[in-house]
Amino acid sequence: MTSTPRLSRRSLLAALAATPVLAACGTSTRGGGAPAASSGAASFRYTDARGKVIDVTPVPTNVVAQSSAAAALWDAGIKVKGAYGELKMTDGKLDYQAGNLDLSQLTVIGSSYGEFSVEKLATIAPQLLVDLSFDDKTLWYLDAKVEAQVAALCPTLGMKMLDQGLVPIIEAFTDLAAKLGADPSVSQSAKTGFDAASSTLGDAIMAAGGAKVAPLSFDADNVYVGNPDQAPDLALMKGLGAQFVDAKTTEYFATVSYENLPDYSGDIILVDARNTYTGYRDSAVWKSLPAVKAGRVFAWKPAAPYSYLSSTAVLQGYTDAFGSLNS
Repeated sequence: MTSTPRLSRRSLLAALAATPVLAACGTSTRGGGAPAASSGAASFRYTDARGKVIDVTPVPTNVVAQSSAAAALWDAGIKVKGAYGELKMTDGKLDYQAGNLDLSQLTVIGSSYGEFSVEKLATIAPQLLVDLSFDDKTLWYLDAKVEAQVAALCPTLGMKMLDQGLVPIIEAFTDLAAKLGADPSVSQSAKTGFDAASSTLGDAIMAAGGAKVAPLSFDADNVYVGNPDQAPDLALMKGLGAQFVDAKTTEYFATVSYENLPDYSGDIILVDARNTYTGYRDSAVWKSLPAVKAGRVFAWKPAAPYSYLSSTAVLQGYTDAFGSLNS
């Protein structure tokens, strides 16, 4: 997996560029030529981030989803039939964005950003595809051409990500899973652990005494500074009292040069775990940062599965980061 697709997604988030939406907002869709079900069958109805009404009868059982969404549904009790997006790392291990997915029990439609096989999708007779939407207009992982091909097979659903906190996003996936037939108690039982992890993280943040966090992503040319008002996990930390370096942007990322990186260095550095570019580690500027010298560099896990179960582990990792200041 190269760093180029990641940058294109970063640019999408930064610009929130609008591309044509294939299905008219506020309209209902049943997908490509699905046979009509009996009038007594249970139905699925959902209005997605794009204002698109998805109306399917009977309730879809052959669900396909982007990796983070698929893993969120999996944790909530819906075993998706197919998944695409980041599923495996270069060493063959499961990517963190794939959460607890069992790839042996589903069809892999694509295993990295930009990779999607419509032919493989067709083999599982999909009834619904779930992706994320960061602009309330488009799907994150599907371009207009691919979405049109998918729409001929099944309806597409975009989960709202724009200006949403982590808990509301998790609750939205919990609600979606329930509408698809999952037992809500599956998610609620995991919420206990999440609440405990949130409380522990809050305590660690307070004990850190105003330490600043620098969430960073890299490619060969630039550094990208995360905005805690746009990233759901960072927003949760901010709500618990965490302070962040000023990204000086209203977008998801601010783009800065390596030369200016010291202006955005915090007491703790969180490095985007999606990063495939590692050359930044050889930069003299990087090596000069106080947090790097002190060993206070930890993983930032944006787009981790939006479930209470998976998010609990993510919060525990952030707790360790703040705890390093007192060790």
